[in-house]
Amino acid sequence: MTYNATTSDTVSTPLTVERFVGKGRTTPGNVGLCLSGGGSRALTAGMGQLRALNYLTTKKNGPSLLSQVKAVSTVSGGSWLGVSFTYLSGRTSDTDFLNAYIANPHDLVPSKGSSIGVTLDKLPRGNMGVPSTSRLFSVPVLAVEAYILWKFFGTPANMLWQVLMGFHIMSEHNLYSPGAKALPTSLFSWDKKTLKQAVVGPNPSLAKETAHLVASGAGRTSRPYILCNTAMFVKKGKTQLLAPVQATPFFTGIVGTPDAVDANGRKVGGGGVTSFAFNSALQSVSGADVTVAQARQWSLTDIVGASSAAFAGQLQQIINDPLLLLKYLKEFAAEIWKWLKSHLSSADLAKVDEARIQSFVKAPTLAEVAADTAIFDPGALIPAYDYWPVRNVKPNAKLKSTRFADGGNLENTGVASMLSYGDIDSVIACVNSATPMTKGKKGVIDPKSGKEIPKTRIIVDGQIPPLFGYQPYDPKKGYVPFGKKTAKANLFMSQSQVFPAGDFPALLKALWKNSGSGKNTCPANALQKLKTKKNDWFGVAKRDVTVLWVYTNAVETWISLLRPDVKKLVAASADFPHYGTLDTNLSAAEINLLASLTAWSVGDPSNSKDFVGLFK
Repeated sequence: MTYNATTSDTVSTPLTVERFVGKGRTTPGNVGLCLSGGGSRALTAGMGQLRALNYLTTKKNGPSLLSQVKAVSTVSGGSWLGVSFTYLSGRTSDTDFLNAYIANPHDLVPSKGSSIGVTLDKLPRGNMGVPSTSRLFSVPVLAVEAYILWKFFGTPANMLWQVLMGFHIMSEHNLYSPGAKALPTSLFSWDKKTLKQAVVGPNPSLAKETAHLVASGAGRTSRPYILCNTAMFVKKGKTQLLAPVQATPFFTGIVGTPDAVDANGRKVGGGGVTSFAFNSALQSVSGADVTVAQARQWSLTDIVGASSAAFAGQLQQIINDPLLLLKYLKEFAAEIWKWLKSHLSSADLAKVDEARIQSFVKAPTLAEVAADTAIFDPGALIPAYDYWPVRNVKPNAKLKSTRFADGGNLENTGVASMLSYGDIDSVIACVNSATPMTKGKKGVIDPKSGKEIPKTRIIVDGQIPPLFGYQPYDPKKGYVPFGKKTAKANLFMSQSQVFPAGDFPALLKALWKNSGSGKNTCPANALQKLKTKKNDWFGVAKRDVTVLWVYTNAVETWISLLRPDVKKLVAASADFPHYGTLDTNLSAAEINLLASLTAWSVGDPSNSKDFVGLFK
């Protein structure tokens, strides 16, 4: 079908949050919040950070800091949390979704507490951590689920990961309604007025479609503008790179002007199109108004799945190994089929051969599995969508789909995209990393002299250095600038610099010092005043900004305040709080411990001054 939509030019017209949402929200300090990627770890740590910001105020009985955040930028696991919070619907309260803020860590108990907020082995109903507690939300089982959806429901391979995010993450809050082949059937916008003006007014036929709007009303914290980050494969000459794609309640697209082309050989970027109309073929253009052909609307399930698409590659590896896939099928197929049936309507189930499925899950054979997996090409599960650029926009009926990637493969903090908005003056950058901050054997190499800068032998997560023009830490070389000797593994991150290289050593030293110089006595939070560098890839202009870096670490002061039996739980987890990114399945206790730590690291009076100060 064809639909009418509008493009948003982000080059000739400055990109600001207020351009879209107006000035109705009170946002002192013009603060943006960035929630990094990192799977269930990032979701959990981010949940604690949102919890603390929803607890803190600038004055007694005043509005929470979270309600005054101007925008939130999310990546991968941070998108699982951020998108769900932004569009939270149904009866789940904000408090249950985030869980209660517990000011005194000593109040936490392993089980049977005086309230669910202090009870580590329980989560409130509707809490964002609940999906991660299901054993069906582990990478091997997700691979089996993807295979079954493809084999029996006909779900396209390049939509399998997104659909799984719909079932596991979005359906928990009524944000995913599977249709034919389990594909999403809804769209999203900002509010009723925006929906009418931008979507339903120009397209009356869409009035019958489910439309998700930003959460509002009594008992709801005022939601910030959201930009959910994914990435798109592009080419610069013969080099394959990634370009940043923002999905917002108003538009989806590439806001910068990267020097690269898409799968159809066209220069990418220049802005976006009304979000429902993304993933379409352009039919006609009249100024900012366009007509597109589209099989279905771009949905929350699409943006959350595309933002976290790195996991699709992990699933692909398992599916391409018949023996390994068969092993997991024998262990989980019957349980998965039962779970799927509980998530599908009778109408959906009527379209499949239940008897055939039942027979297969009881006794899968290697011959059948091997025949199926032989059909999968190495990149079958990588998301792919129909993209057309806003700059030099021209209709093209013969469109090749362009592959998409996890936003974190390009820039995992969300900071670069946040800075494309000219009315964001301060940023809280939550780096919820799997990498503990430790001493290294090499430091930062000065790009001019080629010599090591003293006192910079500090290892931090690889997502931070590219923002300053440095490659992730190399044990043999330290931190070296991007350039002719850029490691192949780091190419995707090579376009992400938004801060001067000279400010990177100061950040390393501040994080190290503030955390206790290797002792982790305090949270690794560091306030830094910076000047941005012009970056056409992300659409960032030069200006002054303040960044409050929040680097997850195992804070000994917090641990010292715990009861002895809770300390034992922390000690029993060898990787706390740096759970592996692929460890998507966590226990309630693991979730509650990490979220409590990150909440305290923001909200405790010993830590909160810098956060509160940004909102004045």
